[in-house]
Amino acid sequence: MNELRISARLDEQTANDLQFLREMLGDKSITEVLKYSLQQVAQDLRDRAEAKRQKQIWRDSGFIGAFDGPEDLSSNYKQYLASMLDAKYPSEK
Repeated sequence: MNELRISARLDEQTANDLQFLREMLGDKSITEVLKYSLQQVAQDLRDRAEAKRQKQIWRDSGFIGAFDGPEDLSSNYKQYLASMLDAKYPSEK
């Protein structure tokens, strides 16, 4: 894709956001701020799409939920681990 020229009307809040970004990014030009912002949002959306795809792969694999154990393991794993370690390595008193 060749260079693209953009003309946009911004409401007051969006113009304030743009000015804030310019200042926070070190007084970058509007073009640089827009490029940066578009790249960040595009990468975030790519990451989300990849995470969703990966999550579906895990679900399709049958691996998730494929083992026996207590139903509350995800919330009480520390207690289960402590009990297991105490049983395996009893403290000597």
